[in-house]
Amino acid sequence: MGSTFFGLNIAYKGLSTQQKALDVISHNIANANTEGYTRQSVVAQTTRPMDTANGYIGTGVEVADIRRIREEFLDIQMRTENKSLGEWSTKSDILNKLEVIFNEPSETSIRSVSDAFWDSWQILSKNPESVAVRTTVMQTGITLVNTYNHIETQFKELQEDINKGIAVKVSEINSIGLQLGDLNDQIVKAERQGHSANDLRDKRDLLLEQLSETVAMDVNEDEYGAVNVTIGGKYLVAGTVVSKMAFTDNELNPTDATLEWCDPLSGISQGKVRLSGGILKGYVDMRDEVIPKYRDNISLVAKTVAEETNELHREGFGLDWELGDDKVDFFTKYDDTADFSTKNIRINQEILDNLNLIAAASESVPQVYEGDGSNALAIAQLKDKLTMNGDVATFDDFFRSTVGQLGVESQEAQNMENNRSYLIEQLINQRESVSGVSLDEEMANMIMYQHAYTAAARVINTMDEMLDIIVNRLGTVGR
Repeated sequence: MGSTFFGLNIAYKGLSTQQKALDVISHNIANANTEGYTRQSVVAQTTRPMDTANGYIGTGVEVADIRRIREEFLDIQMRTENKSLGEWSTKSDILNKLEVIFNEPSETSIRSVSDAFWDSWQILSKNPESVAVRTTVMQTGITLVNTYNHIETQFKELQEDINKGIAVKVSEINSIGLQLGDLNDQIVKAERQGHSANDLRDKRDLLLEQLSETVAMDVNEDEYGAVNVTIGGKYLVAGTVVSKMAFTDNELNPTDATLEWCDPLSGISQGKVRLSGGILKGYVDMRDEVIPKYRDNISLVAKTVAEETNELHREGFGLDWELGDDKVDFFTKYDDTADFSTKNIRINQEILDNLNLIAAASESVPQVYEGDGSNALAIAQLKDKLTMNGDVATFDDFFRSTVGQLGVESQEAQNMENNRSYLIEQLINQRESVSGVSLDEEMANMIMYQHAYTAAARVINTMDEMLDIIVNRLGTVGR
């Protein structure tokens, strides 16, 4: 049989349990707007019953656990969609910047500048001896090559900006890795001692969610409560052991920059980082594939324009035909060992020094030369000549196709970004319905536990009165 104080002890356990439940509700309400916070609840269970001659008798209640109300499946989905959102939002942003570089349609775009160049030759064909028109041809040519040179510079600067972004994200990854390792250590120690580590787990989950947007990763939790994070098959975090990423920029050629794993102590390279999603994947794809593709397309236009123009220009004659020294190219290169490209094209210095060398005529015979602008007309007609894509497209067709392709890719990236944003919004709503703090629900629970607490307190008062009678009043009988 239990002692006289048995009922008092049961009431005390009830009082303590309801108090703990009210403390948890207060914690929920205080963190209702805290980012990453997961609603907690008290799991109560009956204490071990007492074995008596009359059978088992209950001994009260105790707090078995303070659990987080969270669905791991939603976390996995969130990290997966975050990875895609990070990649597509990065691509969308950079493709928008590429559209700004192409600047279509505008008066300063490559297409407008090219049209002005061909039109100047058209005008020269009608006024082959005009110094003013020859000056216009030279100036439009200068503008064209400057535009090519400038767009090359913009392409490289965009790649350099991407590398700066990669460097920032690598620093963030290394910082998150260290924080995850530290949190793993704290969580394992706390839970081994039987303590709740819910708030620490919330911080860790928030860091994992932030990391998932930057880089694709795999996450698994071991039997001790620590998470292991792998990126491309390589551990970033394994318990409390943290690896480190190293990014080495290359100012001469941004695409030669390296992203590697390195030993955190010695700094020795341990292989390249393999990426399969996230902001870093978007950065690398744009830097190494998309930007070079469009730069190569514009370089091909510049190369073909230069070669086709030079071929006709060498066949024509300038105003100094009698000198027999006017067979010159209109375009030349900065580096004769390389092909024409957006960065390797300029106007021939000889033409800049002597406009008479511009070959507008097709004949050098004096009586037919005067007023001959047939070669200038032939050069002007290059605008509509099928010289691109295996001689099936004009310069304008090819450029329009390139700009159109850029527009399609940009639109696709925006659509994918919007779709992923919508999916993540839905996942957030689902998670909030499960893990978020509802003030109405917490108020209802608070009233429920408050009533239970009041009832337990009333039991203690009653037991106190009973014990008072036994201890203090039984001896007064018969006096």
